[in-house]
Amino acid sequence: MAIDTLKQPSLNATTQAGILGLVAGDGKLPGILARCAKDKGYKIISLALSEGAKARVAPHSDKVYMIAPGQLGRNTHIMKSENVDFMVFIGKIPKLNILKNIHKFDWTAIREVSRFPDFSDDTIQRGMGDWVEKNGIKVLTQTEFLCDLFPEYGIMTSRKPTVGEYADVEYGMRIAKETARLGIGQTVIVKNQMIMAVEAIEGTDESIKRAVSLANGPVVVCKVAKFDQDPRFDTPTVGLNTLESMVCEKGGGVLAVGAGETLVVERDEMVAFAEQHGIAMIAV
Repeated sequence: MAIDTLKQPSLNATTQAGILGLVAGDGKLPGILARCAKDKGYKIISLALSEGAKARVAPHSDKVYMIAPGQLGRNTHIMKSENVDFMVFIGKIPKLNILKNIHKFDWTAIREVSRFPDFSDDTIQRGMGDWVEKNGIKVLTQTEFLCDLFPEYGIMTSRKPTVGEYADVEYGMRIAKETARLGIGQTVIVKNQMIMAVEAIEGTDESIKRAVSLANGPVVVCKVAKFDQDPRFDTPTVGLNTLESMVCEKGGGVLAVGAGETLVVERDEMVAFAEQHGIAMIAV
């Protein structure tokens, strides 16, 4: 396996599945998806957005490039030079990091971004996906590789939510659907049917920590998908770090996710951690 730059020779041979370009952000999902894609017979060209992402996808990739999201011209050249057939986007790409490095955008990125009507997450993601497909590469969805990580309706832990917590779940999920529709965030944190925090640009984990501090105890975390979610991008995801953000001295709390629409990473480890800290996990 080679890891480095454009000077490397292109891969000319394809497998039955084809050549997959994997844009890897932060978190554990890029490594999981890379392994699943490899098992499906894809030859994988990974484009890693961080050193951590590179380390996770490298064992399952035929080649890895370090990239920046603002280097659209270079990244497109990589995909074409490697004869990539398909692309998939996976992992966290913090919007704050993009904004802090906007001065690194190349002219291709500046030209494309200048055409956007706004700079919401949906607009940026769809714009990038459409750009890739305009260059002859089909963008695949994460669900084509990770369908087993979407929980079905039901309780995942031995502890069930209390009657009061169920009321918070119902209320929080309804509000979260509305904030997601408005493009604010897909996570709402509730306590006694009062909104403790709404996810915004800081991300899910930081909003949960803020809510736990304000509530001075356990909270109900509700995470949903947007009703018009672009399946190519931004699938709502929870993992062990989500539960870690919920931990408080008193123990307890509820993590509620949309059944069949939210990725649950390392479910067995999450359930074990939740049991240890008295947290209920439920897909609704």
